[in-house]
Amino acid sequence: MKMLAIHVGHNSTVAAMEDGEIKGALSQEKLDNKKNSADFPIDAIQALCNELGWRTDEIDKVLIASLEVFPEICYDYLFGSTPETQTSLSIAELIKKAEKGIAGRIAPKAFDRLRTMRANQLKEMGGEELQANIKKAGLECKAVEHIEHHTCHARAAFHSFASTPSSKDALIFTLDGSGDGLCATVSIARANGRWERIAETPMRSSLGGIYSNTTRFLGMKILEHEYKVMGLAPYAKSYYMKTYERLFKPVIDLDPLNSLSFAAKVDTTKFYDYLVENAVGERFDNIAAALQHLTEDLCVRWVKKGIEKTGLRNIYVGGGVFMNVKLNQRVKDLAEVDTVCFMPSCGDESNPIGACYDYAARNRQPTKPLKDLFLGIGYSRVELVNYIEKTRLSEKYQIQEFDDIELKIAQLLASKNVVARFHGRCEWGARSLGNRAILAHPSYMESFYIVNDLIKSRDFWMPFAPSILEESAPLYLQNYDPDKSEAPYMICTYQATEQGVSELRAAIHQGDHTLRPQVVKKSINPDYYKLINEFKSLSGVGAVLNTSFNLHGYPLVATPGQAIMTFENSGLRYLALGTFLISKV
Repeated sequence: MKMLAIHVGHNSTVAAMEDGEIKGALSQEKLDNKKNSADFPIDAIQALCNELGWRTDEIDKVLIASLEVFPEICYDYLFGSTPETQTSLSIAELIKKAEKGIAGRIAPKAFDRLRTMRANQLKEMGGEELQANIKKAGLECKAVEHIEHHTCHARAAFHSFASTPSSKDALIFTLDGSGDGLCATVSIARANGRWERIAETPMRSSLGGIYSNTTRFLGMKILEHEYKVMGLAPYAKSYYMKTYERLFKPVIDLDPLNSLSFAAKVDTTKFYDYLVENAVGERFDNIAAALQHLTEDLCVRWVKKGIEKTGLRNIYVGGGVFMNVKLNQRVKDLAEVDTVCFMPSCGDESNPIGACYDYAARNRQPTKPLKDLFLGIGYSRVELVNYIEKTRLSEKYQIQEFDDIELKIAQLLASKNVVARFHGRCEWGARSLGNRAILAHPSYMESFYIVNDLIKSRDFWMPFAPSILEESAPLYLQNYDPDKSEAPYMICTYQATEQGVSELRAAIHQGDHTLRPQVVKKSINPDYYKLINEFKSLSGVGAVLNTSFNLHGYPLVATPGQAIMTFENSGLRYLALGTFLISKV
């Protein structure tokens, strides 16, 4: 059975499953080159079907990874020049302005009714738009089913790692800003296949909403720059706790009536207004650190309560808040946890994967975990040769083909050069895992400055990450225990060992010496493993600095055209395009 699952909205994405196995997943941003694109993923559908050799008339089922669908206009604010969380809908703006005035204080329930009416109107518009887009994609004759948002998060987190039938019971946590009216759930997955949701939190008590609105308050883009706030937090001094005690602690806690849910004293959908009234004058780094402390403390207590109440110690997590790698480190290090799996790229782009798994599991189809995340589109040697010839690249650059391109890249890296790598199928999700990567020597801080100043233009406090050979991981990562939690996807931080601080200096966080590793196994990505192993033979270092192959503000590249655009508009001197080395020198 062939299924196609679609997430529409922020970072719209499509996933394909056949006979219980995820065959591909691709976000629209990888085709239209618009970061977190909210356009209907028609380009991604066509490209993924082409990659898999599928025709649309062969698809048996179409799944929508949400019960509620909103029109694309609702996401316009994500791509504007200001961080304002606004749509271009004048009615919504009039309601917001009136609610902040005298009328809102006199008749607040009236504005609740107006918001509900407006939301229903938008959902109706979204449904009509969805049907039109499905027709454009050639899928109008297919059976279409909607899967609830947090069910998708939970199923993605569990089935991406566990085969069904499973060998043991598991506890699953989902946490994000909001989706289908909820922001958090706790579920039990029984080994016999039975699922039970034991707790849920409504969206007006959203820890994810607090994090995103604080990101906006600090002048950054919501649903994109939360990682910058997390990265800034370690630079604050200890007196940030005063900010936490005054500003964040009174707002939200575990629900005293059900400690597996959250309860907020402030409507978190209006948390930006709360900050405007209460946080002006606070140091920006104190706010970042206080917010991070709130997130870690509250989530750790939530997970511990779940374990205490259920007795289950095998944990799976999903939802956008768990993109917070420092939070994940706290969860990983809990003594109460036996094993934990973090859904990679666990924002809403993971929900099509979860929708596929949910449908298969409910229909008693055995499911297979993800083998890797190289689920996007790839290009053969013939296609790359045709592209090079069509674009006449040899007239502008030196181009050489190598029988052993991995060795050549390793030699360049060992000589302190920076090399972009375009290889195989592109990664699904937010992280570079070697196939669309910018690579550098991790031991020298000049690597950090070259990559940042000439290519990435990131904020000074944001670290890069290392790709580490599996056998070298214990040398660089404190308390590395793959039996408890593996680290193949850059979704959890570790404290660096002394050797890690020394040899991976350019790939660790300079404020607290943590690192966000990708541990590379030969069985998963043999070519990338070979590259790092060749580099180790030349340098003595069993890791490379790895950052995503893109310009600032653009998504991770997917196509040769995007790779060349990035190469030409940056300080990159070397690009390995398949087996071809393109050089500006």
